[in-house]
Amino acid sequence: MPSVSYVTHPHQRITEAQFQQLLEENFLILPRFIPDDELPALQAAQRNALKPWDEVKANPPPHRALIIPYPYTDLRMSQLYLHPELIKLGRRFLKTPDVHARVGCLLARYPGFVCNDPGHIDNGNNSLLPMSTSHREFGQLGFWIHLEEVKAETAPLRLVRTRDGKDLSKAVPLVCPPGTVCIFNNYTFHAASDFTGTTGQRFTWGWGLGRADHSFEGFVHYTNIGTDPMWKAVVASFTADERTLFRFPPPNHYYYTRQTLAALEAWYPGWNARGEYLPSDG
Repeated sequence: MPSVSYVTHPHQRITEAQFQQLLEENFLILPRFIPDDELPALQAAQRNALKPWDEVKANPPPHRALIIPYPYTDLRMSQLYLHPELIKLGRRFLKTPDVHARVGCLLARYPGFVCNDPGHIDNGNNSLLPMSTSHREFGQLGFWIHLEEVKAETAPLRLVRTRDGKDLSKAVPLVCPPGTVCIFNNYTFHAASDFTGTTGQRFTWGWGLGRADHSFEGFVHYTNIGTDPMWKAVVASFTADERTLFRFPPPNHYYYTRQTLAALEAWYPGWNARGEYLPSDG
């Protein structure tokens, strides 16, 4: 599968007012950000990796929840939703053009899930450093994507605005239509919620961005999965620019010689199909 090429629709332009809302409230919800014509393929890919309740209710997972680490069993899911507007927003928020993907996970919540979550921020398991109240770039920006509708009874995430501190009674539940993208950082106070319904499921497709020069942070890295067949397929499908988000050197880097490019082609078949890499040794 080739790299996904996105056409930016007018409603996908993230405005200055929305950016300021993200800074003020520490999260931004973009309902129906993913266009309707893109959703069927993504929903099908998600269900290749996460099973709906009707397929697991006879033998439900422990705690009625699943967390699937990256890379996933479906190539489209593993490519992540690298929409240029989201990348641009991440670069602006993090104050640098040089960002890396902070790979998250796929989540499923099913009827009977009980959260017991008093609220938390994600910094403790995403960074070696405590929260900075003056430099937002020491946080990471997460993209929480719901390809299917989330209802009040299907365990929506609850997000608390900065001005409300840690008051969960004022939390905003992420009840949303299909194609919604929620953006928040690892300083955002939030909590899970119980699945009070008796049918359906709540799927989440999550990933994030962080500064490339922040080696002390990140949720799950991917330098340990170089032999994974799905990871090889993902890397082969990316453009050279997209690969830099995953720690690969840029195409003009001196690492790329005739020897290393041949080795990369053997390791990731289709590596240079677009002719983006030229050997530094002629």
